[in-house]
Amino acid sequence: MSVLEIPRVYFKGEVSWDPVTTNNYPSNQAPAGYDEDDCDSTLNAQTVGSANVAGFRTAAIDEIVSAGNWNPAGTYRSPFYSSCISGVDLGQGLDTSDPFVGSPVSFTGMLVDCEPYGAYSSQLFFDDMCFGIDGGCRIFGKRVTRFTDRYVNFSANPANNMIAGVASVVWQTCFDKHLGLTIDAHDSAALAALSACVNGDEDVLGVMVRFVTYRTVYYDDPTLSNRSPATAAAGQALQAKLNAGGFQPNPARSLLVGTVGLWRRGDSMHEPGDRALLTTSVPIPVSSDPKIAPAVCGTAWARVGSDRLTLDLSNCIPWNSRTPTKVDLGDLTIVAADPPPAVAVMNVATIPAAGYDQAAYEATSGIVDIPLDPGLAATLAKMDLGLLGGDGTRYLDEAPLRAVPSQPNLYIDEGDSVETLVQVYDRGVPAGAGVKVTMSELGATQATGLGRTTDAAGQVRFPLAGATGTVVGLVFQPGDDPTLPVTENAFDTQTYTYMYLRVLPADAAVGAMEPSWDNVHNYVLSNWEAMAPCMDNWLLLGDEAQVRAYGTAIRKLTDPANFESFRFMPVTRDMTAGQRRLLYNFLGGGAAPRKLAEPAPAQKPNFAKLSRAMRSH
Repeated sequence: MSVLEIPRVYFKGEVSWDPVTTNNYPSNQAPAGYDEDDCDSTLNAQTVGSANVAGFRTAAIDEIVSAGNWNPAGTYRSPFYSSCISGVDLGQGLDTSDPFVGSPVSFTGMLVDCEPYGAYSSQLFFDDMCFGIDGGCRIFGKRVTRFTDRYVNFSANPANNMIAGVASVVWQTCFDKHLGLTIDAHDSAALAALSACVNGDEDVLGVMVRFVTYRTVYYDDPTLSNRSPATAAAGQALQAKLNAGGFQPNPARSLLVGTVGLWRRGDSMHEPGDRALLTTSVPIPVSSDPKIAPAVCGTAWARVGSDRLTLDLSNCIPWNSRTPTKVDLGDLTIVAADPPPAVAVMNVATIPAAGYDQAAYEATSGIVDIPLDPGLAATLAKMDLGLLGGDGTRYLDEAPLRAVPSQPNLYIDEGDSVETLVQVYDRGVPAGAGVKVTMSELGATQATGLGRTTDAAGQVRFPLAGATGTVVGLVFQPGDDPTLPVTENAFDTQTYTYMYLRVLPADAAVGAMEPSWDNVHNYVLSNWEAMAPCMDNWLLLGDEAQVRAYGTAIRKLTDPANFESFRFMPVTRDMTAGQRRLLYNFLGGGAAPRKLAEPAPAQKPNFAKLSRAMRSH
């Protein structure tokens, strides 16, 4: 099941993050802000319209230093770079001699937060992903659904204390063998084995890709830290560039390791559904500097096979430096115990420090295989696993039941009523009937919990309704006596499973407006013209002639049917039904267009003079 099964393909590299960050700020926290309930950009708490686009952009630049708005001119694009296949495993351990090793990994996505104010709901919208090259060894997958971030560990690398530099994040999606997945093996034994499993086993639906990003740096400077003079100077330099004009995106960059494996029927698409060994959140000192907080082990996942125990430590063992290097916790011990109230514990295996240090982490993407004696797999099937450090400290404890939502980020329109499906896993496999699941709103009290009981497939459905424009975090807990996060501060992505529901307001009054250019620009286009100045490089949203000329393309890019597409507009996925109706009425005719001024005759340049000027000193 999942990437923990054989065969596996490992990859590593780097990723660039280039989101527009201005909508991370609520209206009451910054002059250039965002109202996520109304889906509107705001300037001094007032909705942005045609008259204050320029003022909003200026305020956003001013907030680089004053509010930490590190990328007001981003493109949202997040590509892999310097990324390649680092190894394969066919069951005999790491193999770096397979012809597939060294092949490039290509990916470009659009980074968008469903809940813009926080970090729990990031997603990468994309069209396809390629491991290898056309005409050679290759895995090519067409997107079924976006990558979603899960299990954010805010204490993964406290020494890298610059914005999200302290964190590591798990990303996962799957590619369907009937929807555009291609595996070209050529002379690669690893790809031949992967292809045989995908095409020869009806239980295999396709391939799963899981990767972890870590060691994020900003302003191209890995030495920066929060609120330092050097960071302020870097922000001031970016402000000067933007105020001087031109296009100045400022992406952050992370390292990554990842794994490609099998996606089986019953596996979760969006996040690990394997046996979950949850963090105990024991603090791990990494520095004598009081400004640097302790680290924490992140949640890990396990699979017990007939001859091996496989652990995914890709988001688990923290780092103790910016370099980065892994914390040395001594020899790790995997233990197993019968469920409470039993107290007997057995030692299953030991992992030396060399098995999880930085070199090992990069070699096998944090996945560790441990041989098992015959018959032990059956014993471990109903026992709870744990992980101890060399000094006996318990860092991980298994949670046998996990309730995983099938839609981690769900967008609906005001007035819609839908159901969301939740799959319960019992030690990594779909549970059966009779498991109670409680859904509660993030930050609410237990009294708001809504309980449902699983069917024979271990699934439960919860009704959701969009009464008004809002963003809601929903937490799911299996079992009879859930301990719900009664305050938002108690919520930890390392221990809770959750989803975000974004209800886009109807904006019926906007949809009913006269479809004139003034209305369309003021109530629809100026919002994204203000928020995303990078759009100027492709289409001037304040130019009626351009908007009309590209009307067909705009209709296609904003069509809800293309919501998952890389090029969907707006990138932020927050166009309301009323705004779309007004825009389409305008593009389809509506009110008579205002007569545009005749352009001045173009002056033909002197090409000979220009050519010589290019060679002059």
